[in-house]
Amino acid sequence: MPRKKTGNTVLDEAIGRVACLYEEGHRIVVSFSTGKDSTALLEICIMAAQMTGRLPVDIVIRDEEVMFPGTYEFAERVANRPEVNVTWLVANQPIINVYDRNNPYFWVMDKELSPSEWMREPPKWATYIKEQHIEAMTTPARFPLQTDQKLYAAIGLRTDESRHRLYGLFTSGGYITKPNRYKVSNIRPIYDWTSKDVWKFIKEFNLDYNRAYDVMLRNRIPNPIMRIGPPTSNPYGIEALRMASSAWPQWFDRACERLKGIRTGVKFGMHALTPTRKYGETWEECFHRTCVDEAPDWIRERALLTKKIYMRRHAKHASTAFPEVHPCMSCTGNIASWKKMAMSLYNGDPWSTKASFLPMVEPEFFREGAGNWNGKPTF
Repeated sequence: MPRKKTGNTVLDEAIGRVACLYEEGHRIVVSFSTGKDSTALLEICIMAAQMTGRLPVDIVIRDEEVMFPGTYEFAERVANRPEVNVTWLVANQPIINVYDRNNPYFWVMDKELSPSEWMREPPKWATYIKEQHIEAMTTPARFPLQTDQKLYAAIGLRTDESRHRLYGLFTSGGYITKPNRYKVSNIRPIYDWTSKDVWKFIKEFNLDYNRAYDVMLRNRIPNPIMRIGPPTSNPYGIEALRMASSAWPQWFDRACERLKGIRTGVKFGMHALTPTRKYGETWEECFHRTCVDEAPDWIRERALLTKKIYMRRHAKHASTAFPEVHPCMSCTGNIASWKKMAMSLYNGDPWSTKASFLPMVEPEFFREGAGNWNGKPTF
């Protein structure tokens, strides 16, 4: 699909998208993660609100507990700005810890631990909620509406980060998604921005931002993995954690005490987080050894189910063997080779980001009484 050149800057377009909704009288809540994208998004919403007389801007933050130093200090600086109205949520939700194959979740501000064992404590004025899924951040019950008003959740999604996000935008037919079960739609005002656009905006408008980025830049973390988010969510955060071990040694030691497996992961790198094929071993043999024979029960079960589904799919259109490395282009899905399957299922894929046909692993599975997701665990 060809790109349409409007002659306007991405900044003008983004402000116009938000201002249009404000002028129609709707309520917008910014999902603020303290990353560069949500920082730019927040400032755009403030500009649009100033133009339309809709200040202060509503912000919602969900505390993730284990984040790089400087992250929540920045969040508290933002909370003190007069242009914003902040709702700080603590959901005690599970977050993925890829460094522990036996128990892939840790719980934010874990109620089974004493606060002294947490990485940090939330602000005294934080709001505790029972819902653990991401859609519960912005709901009409939390942000009441007037008659004929609609509620929109503004997220800092950019389509240049992945083709999946680009296809999602095409599917939506624009920057506004369909309403969820709470009748709340997501809006993506900066979907057409690049990473350079974001940093140029922050620099030229002299915006405050998360200073953890400065530390990552000085330590030569590549831009594609220079992200603000829970550092244990996927294996690609290993380089940032290795950097953190020298940049913030006290923080790193505390994180190792809080979460099992981090120190081993930093010591051995991707070898500790991905399957390693032995000399003379095929990827099919590697899959069975690492994801079935030597894997915890919950990973073994998901790996065997994935194998069964793909063997059935492949047999419908091919008489040749299931491919070793290069995925079969006729099989539905993105893990249609033994190598892809081994890489995707080594850590069980509890949120089903790779094996989307598998059910997400519920918190209740690993901790009795933890409840279920009852929705999407993440955007």
